[in-house]
Amino acid sequence: MLRQNAPSNESQPLAVDLTPVERNGKWGYADKDGKMVIEPQFTLAHRFSEGLALVWAGGVPLTDPVVKSFVKMGYIDATGHWVIHSSYKYYFYDDFSEGLTPFRQQSSRWGYMDRVGKIVVRTRFDWAGSFSNGIAPVLLDSKCAHVDKTGRIADESPSVVPRRKFEQDGHGTFRSKPNAAPCS
Repeated sequence: MLRQNAPSNESQPLAVDLTPVERNGKWGYADKDGKMVIEPQFTLAHRFSEGLALVWAGGVPLTDPVVKSFVKMGYIDATGHWVIHSSYKYYFYDDFSEGLTPFRQQSSRWGYMDRVGKIVVRTRFDWAGSFSNGIAPVLLDSKCAHVDKTGRIADESPSVVPRRKFEQDGHGTFRSKPNAAPCS
């Protein structure tokens, strides 16, 4: 994983003031006055969350895990500098919540990464959701559970979640962000 640190700049725009804007099929970010701050260069762009925005570049995000591996994805800061990018090894689908974001390792399980790209909860889940009040829903061995920010299981359901066609691989791991969260 490559980390690029942008130099400190007092005149940087505040991330909360930036909005994703599409121009000619590419996405960038404009400030609250409509001035383009980060030029359109991304295939897809999320809103900023906790100072970082999830973006895709270099291809079209597809659901096929092989084709998706050719798409550069990761998080940028309010100046447009890459803070975390996939290096074609990780897939990101969600915004940051409480300092962490769920990710899926290529052809593998889900875990959590912090705002500088450090893996803080190892990849061991079939799916991982966003944090709220210090816990996040996960799917572990086809059962819903909740984890804390260290990855410790807080509770686990005894019921097995039925498999969803086309969303999971042969081991039950979700290949992409599911259409509906399997656990809440």
